[in-house]
Amino acid sequence: MKHIVPLFRENPGRSLSWVNWDTFQDGFCVVLLGDKFKSVTWDQWWRERKTSDRRKGMPRRSNEQIELQVGSKGEALRPLRDARERRANRDQQASGDRRRSVSRERLFRFADFICELRTKQVPADESSLQLVRLFAGLTTRESYEAWTKHSRMTPFFKELEWDERENREKFTAYAVASFLDLIQPGSIYWKGSSPNVDNMKLVSRIVTVFVRASANVRSRAIGTFYEGKIGLEGMCRILGGESLGDKKELLQLVWANRELKPKAFCAKLSGPLKDFGFKLSSNPNSYRKQIERLKKDATIYINSLSR
Repeated sequence: MKHIVPLFRENPGRSLSWVNWDTFQDGFCVVLLGDKFKSVTWDQWWRERKTSDRRKGMPRRSNEQIELQVGSKGEALRPLRDARERRANRDQQASGDRRRSVSRERLFRFADFICELRTKQVPADESSLQLVRLFAGLTTRESYEAWTKHSRMTPFFKELEWDERENREKFTAYAVASFLDLIQPGSIYWKGSSPNVDNMKLVSRIVTVFVRASANVRSRAIGTFYEGKIGLEGMCRILGGESLGDKKELLQLVWANRELKPKAFCAKLSGPLKDFGFKLSSNPNSYRKQIERLKKDATIYINSLSR
């Protein structure tokens, strides 16, 4: 992304309360052809409620109770169905070809799809592969075009000074942030009209290095993140190709002494670390940061071995 900006460039006010992070995140869907992954899209599966539609004083009814409703003027109101199904039926009627078979495409919201992976306890390798496909799908031009076609939030999303490519990069960064927040809730700190800038810088970096990473590295990074063993920074390092494996002896030494406080750590390991080509600073303020970084790297390395 060109630089970190809010998801929506202005506060549209209470009359447009659907222009928000949650609605943006909830619109992402996986398209399955039968039981096989086909693509990723953004689909506005809800409609904005009008003032006249408010149900004040009316008790909610369960799906089992809703068979057929009758409007105030006597017209029959059928229960809501999936938006894709309604559009397919409408298109079929408009074409006049009633014999045309119904599409085998099925649409699932990301949140539901990811929840199903967890509840069914899908094996780690298979779930990682599925998640990599979702991530990759969000980076495509088709995903952005689906968003601009179906969403009414785009006027508040696009940066007027940016060209189409830059706005697409903004969409991709926020789409990936939405996805990562679903597979590890709370990984993106969101409050008010803007995200945490540090979080979004890491997400932007992750998007950049993801396209250059090998299939195995992608699977390991996303799978480890999905299991909660690493955060955004760890994922960025794995995708970025930082060869922690080349420093395995150093990291194993750090891991074995991870409980030591900085002063004791420095006193005990300055010599051994120097033998591995890593020199700790003599300045306490500096070596504390170095040790903290080493311990993070050691944690990422050890967690990656358990996959």
